[in-house]
Amino acid sequence: MMKTLLVLTCLFMSYCISAQPADTLRLTMDQAEQLFIEKNLLLLAQRYQVDAARANEVQQRLFDNPNFSFEGAVHGRNVKWLDMGRNGQKSWTLDQLITLAGKRNKRVLLAREETREAELQFYDLLRTLKYELHQQFYDLAYANELVAQYDEQAELLQQIITAYDDQANRRNVSLKDAVRLKTEMIQLTTERTNIMRDAIAAGSNLQLMLDTNAVIVPVKLPWPGPAVWPDYQSLVDTARKNRSDLLIQSSRLAQQQLNYNLQKALAVPDLTLGAAYDQQGSYTNHLYSIRASFDLPFFNRNQGNIKAAKAQIKSAELIQHYTASAVEKEVLSVLQRAQLAEKEYQQSVKTFNSDFPAVNRAVIENFNKGNMSILEFLDFFENYNAAIRELNGLHKQRRLTMEELEFTVGKSLGL
Repeated sequence: MMKTLLVLTCLFMSYCISAQPADTLRLTMDQAEQLFIEKNLLLLAQRYQVDAARANEVQQRLFDNPNFSFEGAVHGRNVKWLDMGRNGQKSWTLDQLITLAGKRNKRVLLAREETREAELQFYDLLRTLKYELHQQFYDLAYANELVAQYDEQAELLQQIITAYDDQANRRNVSLKDAVRLKTEMIQLTTERTNIMRDAIAAGSNLQLMLDTNAVIVPVKLPWPGPAVWPDYQSLVDTARKNRSDLLIQSSRLAQQQLNYNLQKALAVPDLTLGAAYDQQGSYTNHLYSIRASFDLPFFNRNQGNIKAAKAQIKSAELIQHYTASAVEKEVLSVLQRAQLAEKEYQQSVKTFNSDFPAVNRAVIENFNKGNMSILEFLDFFENYNAAIRELNGLHKQRRLTMEELEFTVGKSLGL
């Protein structure tokens, strides 16, 4: 039964490998970033939002068009049809709206600030997606690394199982011991499959973010870690200058202030100036006239919108203050976690040194020679696998917390 299960597992793994696309894309983090900026569809879509905001800014700069109207005689009593000649009747008017209180300029300033927010939205999306890209890249890189270590362990264990099967058939060893070894192989295969699931998910996300169907193989470059940690206050100052979501709140506050100025200007009525000509329809023939019109602000002086704009300023101020406070606390939390991850990593490096793989092979060799019991071997084998899994997790956590710190301050720290 165990042998059949192992065969089916191997066949399933072979099928998964053969089902992968043939094209392979080996990328460093910098290469993945460059491809991401060029091809990510969400970024491309957000660029069009910026273009739309700039177009609205252009629109707000335009003046109102003049209005021209013409009226001509069609038919009347004792007159001929379409009598618009020398003795007929026709008239025209020409009107131009003149906005007062600087409304046009205030609309332009508001549209310009809306364009700035759209640009900041683009940079915030870029910051968020780059962080996700880094996460998926290192998830896949460390998963591949762990799978390779598990494959090496599985190969060594399979050699022992093959030898034990041969000895069990000759009744030189207990069948119970052979079953124990196969059970360990099943457990190792199950753990490897779970890791592969994570790797497949990360690879799929990378393909989506890079808009490619190629199998992505991340090339993880050596990283010594931070030589000197930046202090908390400098990180907060960096976040205040570079966090696009915080700058977005500042832009929204500026928009509310500009909108308040616009609403006050809208309380001032606009002026319409016009000229007219009337051939025979007025008190004298061939009358040329001028006119001016404006609303009398007896009832509606835009009071409600002015009050609402003032309230929106207060709301935007509170949201900006909350966002700034949240950023400060977030920087402190992530900095502490990054320092803790670095400390745990350094401790693990001292404990799990480069000699451990050699020790692992030596233990397997001693077991093959019969110098240790199967229970001792399985105990060491399980602990060794747990150790490489935990060490891999510490390495990944160390790298990801540094990525999170850079995401939190909104800028690469070069650590």
